Amino acid sequence: MFSAERPLVIGHRGAPGYLPEHSLESYRLALRQGADALETDVVMTRDGVMILRHENELSRTTDVATRPEFAGRRTTKRVGKKKRTGWFTEDFTFPEVLSLNAPTLGTRIITLDTLLLLVAEESARRGVRIGLHIEIKHPAYFADLGLEMAEPLLRTLADHGVEGVGSRVWLQSFDADFVRAVSPRVDLPTMQLMDTDWGQVDVRDIATYADAIGPKKSMVRKKGQAPTTLVAEAHRAGLKVFVWTLRAGRDQAVRLYEAGVDGVFADYPDRCVAALREMYVEETA
Repeated sequence: MFSAERPLVIGHRGAPGYLPEHSLESYRLALRQGADALETDVVMTRDGVMILRHENELSRTTDVATRPEFAGRRTTKRVGKKKRTGWFTEDFTFPEVLSLNAPTLGTRIITLDTLLLLVAEESARRGVRIGLHIEIKHPAYFADLGLEMAEPLLRTLADHGVEGVGSRVWLQSFDADFVRAVSPRVDLPTMQLMDTDWGQVDVRDIATYADAIGPKKSMVRKKGQAPTTLVAEAHRAGLKVFVWTLRAGRDQAVRLYEAGVDGVFADYPDRCVAALREMYVEETA
């Protein structure tokens, strides 16, 4: 076992460097490779089911574009800052989504319920509590469509007995208004995700409503440069720092570990675990 003080390795959508993201096999592989926790993204179907996808447009990973019965649902929408043309989860019921062939996923699209069951089963089998970071995608967008995400999310977690910091479940989003609103409603840690367009980060303000920040890795340390002051400032404010997303090998991981981060979201969890093994002395049993 590693020291409890070491940074955590979080399988970003599983282990997508090796297997299709958001598939059960990808999540299982991340755990076999030594990930401490998994990260997932949730979007909504028209009938309010929370499914695991990085975005709500369906054509990238399914055969929806070849299905004549759904041709009339192709449309153009603005989701957040991006304008997209395609087929969108909020225009499909969950049974319709399940009917789609998803060859790039290697399986059908799965639900948050399914992943929660996997985490519980693997935690029991291994005798350790596996962590889970749940990113809520575009909550304001879905709320404008009448698909408010907080309530079904909290009901789902309650149904699975997820409560308290000891569950090792984190709720996170780029939407600061959503994080502010959901934080007082749950006995779970929350994280404010952020990209470089945040500019100046007021960690003291974030600490009033969240337990951690999730910055893009370049906000912490750019290649060939010394670390920024963000990690130190966040730690002084009482915030943990989890960085996204590591898509390279050992050197990138080491640079961020040396910067003092509390964890990394990784596409290749095994590479980050290997880097930690080189940096930290394993405890003797």
